[in-house]
Formats: sequence, C-alpha cells, structure tokens
Amino acid sequence: MKPDADLINKFEAQLNPQNIAASGIPAKLIGFGEISSIIEINDLPELVFKRMPMFPDQKSAEEYLNTYREYCRLLKEAGLKLPDDDAVIAKKSDDLTVLYFAQQKFPPEQIGNRALRRLSERQLDPFIHRVIDAIYSVWEFNKRQNKYQLAIDAQISNWAYDEASEELYYIDTSTPLFKINGVEQLDPELILTSAPSFGRAIIRRFFLADVMNRYYDEKSVNIDLVANLYKEKLNHLIPVFIEKINQKTELKLNEKEVASYYKEDKFIWSLFLSLRKFDRWLHTYVYRRQYQFILPGKIER
Repeated sequence: MKPDADLINKFEAQLNPQNIAASGIPAKLIGFGEISSIIEINDLPELVFKRMPMFPDQKSAEEYLNTYREYCRLLKEAGLKLPDDDAVIAKKSDDLTVLYFAQQKFPPEQIGNRALRRLSERQLDPFIHRVIDAIYSVWEFNKRQNKYQLAIDAQISNWAYDEASEELYYIDTSTPLFKINGVEQLDPELILTSAPSFGRAIIRRFFLADVMNRYYDEKSVNIDLVANLYKEKLNHLIPVFIEKINQKTELKLNEKEVASYYKEDKFIWSLFLSLRKFDRWLHTYVYRRQYQFILPGKIER
C-alpha cells in the first residue's frame, strides 16, 4: 500500500483541527489516542490515518518513523499480526511537521470493543483467548532474548478480529514503546508535546514514568486490559476476562484491584484532557493561534 502523499499534504494544509468538517478535503474523525487522532479521508476509503502533530522538523519526524518501523518489526518477530501500513510526513509550517500513519481499514464491527458486543457466546471465547495469547507472545519474546524489551497497550479497542479467517490484528502501533539493552527508544518528551506547557512539569513528575512503564509490566497490562472494559460499558465481561487471564498466569487478578486501577487511570486521563482543552482555549482566544491537536468531545469513562 502507498498512500497519496500529495493528497495528505494538501489535507494537512487545509485542515482545521478544531472543525475537521470545515476543512478543505472531506474527512471524518473515527477515534482518538492520547497523542493522535484517527481520521478517514473520503478520497482514500481503503485506509485510516493516525495524525501525529508533534514534531518541530523533518528530522525528528523521520527519527520517530524509524523507531516506529523497528517496533513493528519486533512485534511481528514476537508473533503478532499487524495491518498493512505506511506513512507520510507533511510539513505544516516552519516549526511544525506532522506525521501521518496509514493503515489498512477494517470494518468497524471487527474492532475489538465492537466485536465483544456482537460475537456469539461460541465465538467470544476463542476471541478472548486469542487476545490473551497474543499479549503473552510479547512477554515470551522478552524472555527468550536479552537485547529487546517490548511494551504493549493491550486494551480491547487496539485489536481487530476477522472471525471468518480467525485472524487477529494488533492495530495500535503508533506509539513505539520498546527498549534496547535497557534504554527506552521513545523520547518521553514527545508525549508531553501534546500537553500544555503549564502542565508539563506536573505530568512529567507524577504521571509520565508510570504511564510509560505500565506497558512493560505483565500484570499492569492485564489490569489495564480488563479495566478498559468499564470504559467500554462491558462490565459484565470483567469476570470472564479475569478468569481467563488467571488461567494463563500466576500473577492473579481480582475485581477490586481492577476497579481501583480504573479509578486512578480515569483521573489521570481526565486531568490530561482538561489541561489540553484549557490550552486550546488559550491558543484560540488569548494567543490567537491555531491549536494543532484534534481533541475529542466529552468522553464517557
């Protein structure tokens, strides 16, 4: 696959991050990450794009892209199946370069959180087992060699499942968290570029290390996977996931610790989003500059 780089550059040049519907090239938002937004562009219907507006120049965007490609290579080596992908680097202004990751598009009903809602009881069990097995293939990879240590954000919306072919894909590859000989390959300061300058010291001191390190830890990843079911309003599946995870590991989970984790995680990301919305207001009405990040509306957590 090869996305149309000229079209992506034109899209970025005409994009209004605060009102994508008013932008020059028709598109719609279909999701949000902590540092990215997920976009469908009408003229490229077979692809979805993750927009990463966080780089001061071409060189830093290229370095991030290279880190991303190495992360994807390692995930595949660990045994995960990834979607077809590519990338485009778009120059927005003298001090802002935007990286777009392009991925093959899956039908919405195949994305993990929606799959959980529609799969029959007979189909549900193998799907959950496939997700858990895929997560543990990462930990097994980390154990069988000493050079690399992979992290994974395993929440259920980060997977796509085609039950007809029984193929499971990991789709959240745009934040390349991995270590080489114990050294983190992702510059944590890049994550902070989406946070307002007045809030970065707080986030850096109290939250950043915890948020990055949790995805390297087996039990934390399992708890995060299960706790995310609260956000997805799939509470009834929490005991099911806990039971199946506990069959896989000696690091047993219980509902009390999952609920406690979810409460803390909800606070962290609600605070982060509130700071970003205030920063958007400052850019719009005080600094009189365009705010370059696309933010979600109210998120049910």
